[in-house]
Amino acid sequence: MEKDRFLNSRYSRFAAIPSIGAAGVDKIRKAKVTIVGAGGLGSVTAPQLVALGVKYLRIIDQDVVELSNLQRQTMYRDEDIGKSKTLVAKKFLEELNPEVEIDVISESITKKNVHIATDSVDFVVDAVDRFAPRFALNKACLEVDIPYLFGAVSGMSGNAITVKRGSTCVECIFSQADDSKLPTSLEVGIHPSIINIIGSIQVSEATRIMLNEDLLLLNKLHFCDIGTMQFETLHVKTRDDCFCSNI
Repeated sequence: MEKDRFLNSRYSRFAAIPSIGAAGVDKIRKAKVTIVGAGGLGSVTAPQLVALGVKYLRIIDQDVVELSNLQRQTMYRDEDIGKSKTLVAKKFLEELNPEVEIDVISESITKKNVHIATDSVDFVVDAVDRFAPRFALNKACLEVDIPYLFGAVSGMSGNAITVKRGSTCVECIFSQADDSKLPTSLEVGIHPSIINIIGSIQVSEATRIMLNEDLLLLNKLHFCDIGTMQFETLHVKTRDDCFCSNI
Protein backbone atom coordinates (compact mmCIF):
# COMPACT_ATOMS: atom_id res chain seq x y z
CA MET A 1 0.00 0.00 0.00
CA GLU A 2 1.11 3.58 -0.66
CA LYS A 3 1.22 4.49 3.02
CA ASP A 4 3.47 1.50 3.77
CA ARG A 5 6.03 2.23 1.06
CA PHE A 6 8.56 3.65 3.53
CA LEU A 7 7.60 1.30 6.37
CA ASN A 8 11.06 -0.20 6.79
CA SER A 9 13.14 2.70 5.46
CA ARG A 10 15.13 5.43 7.18
CA TYR A 11 12.18 7.77 6.51
CA SER A 12 9.49 5.57 8.11
CA ARG A 13 8.81 7.72 11.18
CA PHE A 14 8.59 10.88 9.11
CA ALA A 15 6.31 9.25 6.54
CA ALA A 16 4.09 8.08 9.42
CA ILE A 17 3.01 11.67 10.14
CA PRO A 18 -0.49 11.81 8.60
CA SER A 19 0.04 15.19 6.92
CA ILE A 20 3.28 14.01 5.29
CA GLY A 21 3.06 10.36 4.29
CA ALA A 22 4.93 8.68 1.46
CA ALA A 23 3.94 11.43 -0.97
CA GLY A 24 5.55 14.03 1.28
CA VAL A 25 8.76 12.05 1.55
CA ASP A 26 8.84 11.80 -2.25
CA LYS A 27 8.59 15.59 -2.52
CA ILE A 28 11.43 16.13 -0.05
CA ARG A 29 13.64 13.64 -1.90
CA LYS A 30 13.37 15.85 -5.00
CA ALA A 31 14.39 19.07 -3.23
CA LYS A 32 17.58 20.99 -3.96
CA VAL A 33 18.80 23.29 -1.20
CA THR A 34 21.63 25.69 -0.40
CA ILE A 35 22.82 26.41 3.13
CA VAL A 36 25.14 29.39 3.43
CA GLY A 37 27.25 28.96 6.54
CA ALA A 38 28.62 25.79 8.10
CA GLY A 39 28.91 27.08 11.65
CA GLY A 40 26.34 26.94 14.44
CA LEU A 41 23.10 27.18 12.47
CA GLY A 42 24.63 25.20 9.63
CA SER A 43 25.48 22.41 12.06
CA VAL A 44 21.78 22.20 12.95
CA THR A 45 20.10 22.74 9.59
CA ALA A 46 22.40 20.65 7.40
CA PRO A 47 22.15 17.36 9.35
CA GLN A 48 18.38 17.72 9.71
CA LEU A 49 17.83 18.35 6.00
CA VAL A 50 20.17 15.51 5.05
CA ALA A 51 18.43 13.16 7.48
CA LEU A 52 15.11 14.14 5.89
CA GLY A 53 16.54 13.00 2.56
CA VAL A 54 16.71 16.07 0.35
CA LYS A 55 18.02 15.19 -3.10
CA TYR A 56 20.83 17.76 -3.17
CA LEU A 57 22.47 20.02 -0.59
CA ARG A 58 25.00 22.75 -1.37
CA ILE A 59 27.00 24.18 1.55
CA ILE A 60 28.94 27.42 1.24
CA ASP A 61 31.47 28.58 3.85
CA GLN A 62 35.05 29.82 3.70
CA ASP A 63 36.09 29.11 7.31
CA VAL A 64 38.22 26.42 8.90
CA VAL A 65 37.34 24.56 12.09
CA GLU A 66 38.57 26.23 15.30
CA LEU A 67 38.66 24.91 18.85
CA SER A 68 36.06 27.47 19.98
CA ASN A 69 33.59 26.05 17.42
CA LEU A 70 33.34 22.64 19.05
CA GLN A 71 31.08 23.77 21.91
CA ARG A 72 28.18 24.33 19.52
CA GLN A 73 29.09 23.21 15.98
CA THR A 74 28.35 19.52 16.20
CA MET A 75 29.56 18.42 12.77
CA TYR A 76 33.17 18.85 13.91
CA ARG A 77 35.61 17.06 16.24
CA ASP A 78 39.03 17.85 17.75
CA GLU A 79 40.81 16.15 14.89
CA ASP A 80 39.09 18.53 12.44
CA ILE A 81 40.69 21.70 13.84
CA GLY A 82 42.38 23.62 11.04
CA LYS A 83 40.49 21.80 8.30
CA SER A 84 38.00 23.34 5.87
CA LYS A 85 34.53 23.35 7.41
CA THR A 86 32.86 22.52 4.12
CA LEU A 87 35.06 19.50 3.44
CA VAL A 88 34.61 18.13 6.97
CA ALA A 89 30.86 18.78 6.77
CA LYS A 90 30.65 16.99 3.42
CA LYS A 91 32.21 13.83 4.88
CA PHE A 92 30.01 14.00 8.00
CA LEU A 93 26.80 14.45 6.00
CA GLU A 94 27.61 11.79 3.40
CA GLU A 95 28.08 9.31 6.23
CA LEU A 96 24.81 10.46 7.82
CA ASN A 97 22.82 9.79 4.63
CA PRO A 98 24.62 8.41 1.55
CA GLU A 99 21.47 8.96 -0.54
CA VAL A 100 21.94 12.75 -0.53
CA GLU A 101 24.26 14.51 -2.99
CA ILE A 102 26.46 16.95 -1.07
CA ASP A 103 28.20 19.78 -2.91
CA VAL A 104 30.47 22.27 -1.13
CA ILE A 105 31.97 25.64 -2.02
CA SER A 106 34.72 27.08 0.18
CA GLU A 107 34.01 30.77 -0.42
CA SER A 108 32.38 33.66 1.39
CA ILE A 109 29.24 35.20 -0.10
CA THR A 110 29.44 38.69 -1.60
CA LYS A 111 27.24 40.75 -3.89
CA LYS A 112 29.40 39.66 -6.81
CA ASN A 113 29.27 35.89 -6.30
CA VAL A 114 25.90 35.48 -4.58
CA HIS A 115 24.61 33.55 -7.59
CA ILE A 116 26.59 30.51 -6.37
CA ALA A 117 24.01 30.24 -3.60
CA THR A 118 20.88 30.68 -5.70
CA ASP A 119 21.72 28.83 -8.93
CA SER A 120 19.60 25.71 -9.57
CA VAL A 121 18.15 25.30 -6.06
CA ASP A 122 14.63 25.52 -4.64
CA PHE A 123 15.46 27.74 -1.65
CA VAL A 124 18.32 29.10 0.46
CA VAL A 125 18.88 28.68 4.21
CA ASP A 126 20.75 31.52 5.91
CA ALA A 127 23.26 30.22 8.48
CA VAL A 128 25.74 33.11 8.38
CA ASP A 129 26.65 35.50 11.18
CA ARG A 130 26.88 38.84 9.36
CA PHE A 131 24.36 41.12 7.68
CA ALA A 132 26.38 41.97 4.55
CA PRO A 133 26.00 38.45 3.09
CA ARG A 134 22.44 38.27 4.41
CA PHE A 135 21.45 41.38 2.48
CA ALA A 136 23.07 39.94 -0.66
CA LEU A 137 21.26 36.62 -0.23
CA ASN A 138 17.95 38.30 0.60
CA LYS A 139 18.05 40.38 -2.59
CA ALA A 140 19.33 37.59 -4.83
CA CYS A 141 16.64 35.15 -3.69
CA LEU A 142 13.90 37.71 -4.30
CA GLU A 143 15.28 38.47 -7.75
CA VAL A 144 15.26 34.81 -8.84
CA ASP A 145 12.00 34.18 -6.94
CA ILE A 146 13.02 31.47 -4.47
CA PRO A 147 12.37 31.48 -0.70
CA TYR A 148 15.06 32.66 1.72
CA LEU A 149 15.06 31.37 5.30
CA PHE A 150 16.67 33.96 7.57
CA GLY A 151 18.00 32.98 10.98
CA ALA A 152 20.19 34.81 13.49
CA VAL A 153 21.45 34.04 16.99
CA SER A 154 23.36 36.01 19.62
CA GLY A 155 23.93 35.23 23.28
CA MET A 156 20.76 33.52 24.49
CA SER A 157 18.35 34.87 21.89
CA GLY A 158 17.61 34.49 18.22
CA ASN A 159 15.06 35.18 15.52
CA ALA A 160 13.86 33.80 12.21
CA ILE A 161 11.72 34.91 9.30
CA THR A 162 10.83 33.42 5.93
CA VAL A 163 11.17 35.68 2.90
CA LYS A 164 9.71 35.24 -0.56
CA ARG A 165 8.63 37.56 -3.33
CA GLY A 166 5.70 39.69 -2.14
CA SER A 167 6.52 39.38 1.57
CA THR A 168 8.44 41.52 4.04
CA CYS A 169 12.16 41.07 3.44
CA VAL A 170 15.21 41.20 5.69
CA GLU A 171 16.14 44.72 4.59
CA CYS A 172 12.65 45.94 5.49
CA ILE A 173 13.42 44.98 9.10
CA PHE A 174 17.18 45.27 9.51
CA SER A 175 18.19 47.94 6.97
CA GLN A 176 20.17 49.84 9.62
CA ALA A 177 22.18 46.80 10.73
CA ASP A 178 25.92 47.48 10.51
CA ASP A 179 28.24 44.52 11.02
CA SER A 180 31.01 46.79 12.30
CA LYS A 181 28.79 47.99 15.16
CA LEU A 182 27.24 44.67 16.18
CA PRO A 183 28.74 42.59 19.04
CA THR A 184 30.64 39.47 18.06
CA SER A 185 30.12 35.97 19.45
CA LEU A 186 33.40 36.40 21.35
CA GLU A 187 31.90 39.42 23.13
CA VAL A 188 28.39 38.14 23.93
CA GLY A 189 28.75 34.38 23.50
CA ILE A 190 26.29 31.92 22.01
CA HIS A 191 24.20 29.39 23.92
CA PRO A 192 24.01 26.11 21.95
CA SER A 193 20.33 25.69 22.79
CA ILE A 194 19.27 28.85 20.97
CA ILE A 195 21.15 27.66 17.89
CA ASN A 196 19.21 24.40 17.94
CA ILE A 197 15.89 26.20 18.39
CA ILE A 198 16.37 28.71 15.57
CA GLY A 199 17.92 26.12 13.24
CA SER A 200 15.03 23.75 13.84
CA ILE A 201 12.53 26.52 13.12
CA GLN A 202 14.31 27.12 9.82
CA VAL A 203 14.12 23.42 8.95
CA SER A 204 10.43 23.36 9.89
CA GLU A 205 9.77 26.17 7.41
CA ALA A 206 12.02 24.44 4.85
CA THR A 207 9.89 21.32 5.20
CA ARG A 208 6.78 23.36 4.51
CA ILE A 209 8.41 24.73 1.36
CA MET A 210 9.27 21.24 0.14
CA LEU A 211 5.75 19.99 0.88
CA ASN A 212 4.14 23.01 -0.84
CA GLU A 213 2.42 24.00 2.40
CA ASP A 214 1.60 27.49 3.66
CA LEU A 215 4.64 29.15 5.22
CA LEU A 216 4.10 30.23 8.81
CA LEU A 217 6.78 32.91 9.06
CA LEU A 218 5.97 35.08 6.06
CA ASN A 219 5.67 38.68 7.31
CA LYS A 220 6.39 37.38 10.82
CA LEU A 221 9.62 37.65 12.79
CA HIS A 222 9.76 34.86 15.35
CA PHE A 223 11.81 35.84 18.41
CA CYS A 224 13.15 33.46 21.08
CA ASP A 225 15.00 34.26 24.31
CA ILE A 226 15.95 31.23 26.38
CA GLY A 227 17.24 33.48 29.16
CA THR A 228 13.67 34.53 29.93
CA MET A 229 11.84 31.75 28.06
CA GLN A 230 10.12 34.43 26.03
CA PHE A 231 8.85 33.33 22.63
CA GLU A 232 7.13 35.95 20.54
CA THR A 233 6.00 36.33 16.93
CA LEU A 234 6.06 39.89 15.65
CA HIS A 235 4.02 40.89 12.61
CA VAL A 236 6.22 42.97 10.31
CA LYS A 237 5.35 45.09 7.29
CA THR A 238 7.05 45.75 3.98
CA ARG A 239 8.64 49.19 3.77
CA ASP A 240 7.44 51.24 0.82
CA ASP A 241 10.97 52.53 0.23
CA CYS A 242 12.55 49.04 0.24
CA PHE A 243 13.75 47.57 -3.05
CA CYS A 244 11.51 44.52 -2.50
CA SER A 245 8.42 46.66 -3.09
CA ASN A 246 9.40 46.96 -6.74
CA ILE A 247 10.23 43.33 -7.51
